[in-house]
Amino acid sequence: MDRNLLSIAIVVVLFLLFAGLLAVSGGIKEESHLWIRNIDIMADAVDESEVNITAIIMVEHEGDAASDVELLAKLYDGETGLLLDERSAPVGTIEYQRYMDAKGVMQEKKVIVIEKGKGTVETRLPFTVPREGSYRVSVELFEGDKFVTSREARISGLSTLEVKGDVALKIRDVDFAVNGSTGDRTLIDATAYIENLKSKDTPPLRMLIKAEDEKTGLLVDKIEVDVGTLTGSGTSVRSARLNLLSERDHLIDLTIWNGDKIVAEGYGMVALSPFGDRTEFIPVTGTVVEKEPEIKVEDFIAPRPVPTPDVEMIPYGMDGMAPRAPGFGLAGVIFALLIALLVRRDKHGK
Repeated sequence: MDRNLLSIAIVVVLFLLFAGLLAVSGGIKEESHLWIRNIDIMADAVDESEVNITAIIMVEHEGDAASDVELLAKLYDGETGLLLDERSAPVGTIEYQRYMDAKGVMQEKKVIVIEKGKGTVETRLPFTVPREGSYRVSVELFEGDKFVTSREARISGLSTLEVKGDVALKIRDVDFAVNGSTGDRTLIDATAYIENLKSKDTPPLRMLIKAEDEKTGLLVDKIEVDVGTLTGSGTSVRSARLNLLSERDHLIDLTIWNGDKIVAEGYGMVALSPFGDRTEFIPVTGTVVEKEPEIKVEDFIAPRPVPTPDVEMIPYGMDGMAPRAPGFGLAGVIFALLIALLVRRDKHGK
């Protein structure tokens, strides 16, 4: 019996010692549990070609405090599965912990900690993607070097989002056509195809077209066009005539203005140097000769067909009236009236 009491006493003493050690060390640590509850995708800004999106990731936590928790988000193309971009961010709040280094000097370090207990931590990661296409966002959760869990979200239909801003335009294309030439100048008709990316009509706009010499950068011609109002969700055509230097190359710059703000830009080039005379070196004779261009600017002037009516045309005079048939005319009528009056007076005189 005494032996049993001794055994019980030893167990009690060991338990008290173990409990004391736990109290000194902070007690038994409860295991922490982490998981990704949800991923929301928000569009922050939209323009005609790209969308700025933000992945809002909600991480749930319960149990003991956790540190060194990190999220790794990967953006994949929805069709090809190719990795397009990846972002990472720590999870939790910033704390500063003090510790003693190997030399016995007190130091301080910054750590990201998720506090003990049950709660939700929100983390945001931004991406920029083209409006066209579909995407997949895969989010992985790590605690230190240990992988904990993952979750995915899919994105599609970004092209249907409304472009932000009062005016959203795009110059889709610019055509250039030769209208004629005079002396050392060539007349070029510039035609811009302007797309209104919004569903509502624009306010009155204006377009500035500048032509610069390609080699010198000097301004050759400048013209301002009254664009007016552009119909919503449609493409409009606006044209202007430029007076350019013959046999020189030109850089064309188009800007559309809404008040004092540029809302769209377009660029083009008109190369007129191929129409100029060329010098060619003849290696056999060692001479330089003038060579006429193989093409002329007149070759690019669109022919203007003469209308051919289906019915025979009736010639009209200057006032739009048909010419009168030959006859006495007004003078003959007056002369006849005078003769009639004279004959009548002679009869009454008798």
